[in-house]
Amino acid sequence: MDREMLFALVEIIILLPLTCGLAYLAIRFGFGRAKSPWGFNHGKRMRVLEQVSMGPKCGLSLVQVGGKYLLFAHQEGCVVLVKELDELPAEIDIASPQWPAINQLVNNINLFGTKQGGNRH
Repeated sequence: MDREMLFALVEIIILLPLTCGLAYLAIRFGFGRAKSPWGFNHGKRMRVLEQVSMGPKCGLSLVQVGGKYLLFAHQEGCVVLVKELDELPAEIDIASPQWPAINQLVNNINLFGTKQGGNRH
């Protein structure tokens, strides 16, 4: 009975990471509808280029149909064409936000309820 338990434990130790790894690969590089590394989308005429969430149940989608680009607004039960474009809009440069220095934040914390710059006696 001891050998059976040891064999089952070794089997779990080997097969569980293998199964998790295969699941990760299937999700990461798997059979997605928008992009497929094996060329399953050959001959398709439409594709979603980008989606942006505007809330829990609404967003914007940029869709390519042939040589045209369509911007759709969608919410629960409703899709509206916002704009039709002949070419892609320029990419947005998303720079990291400028955060104040940490010492400025710490200096502005008022733990004792005193006035800023006042002495505590």
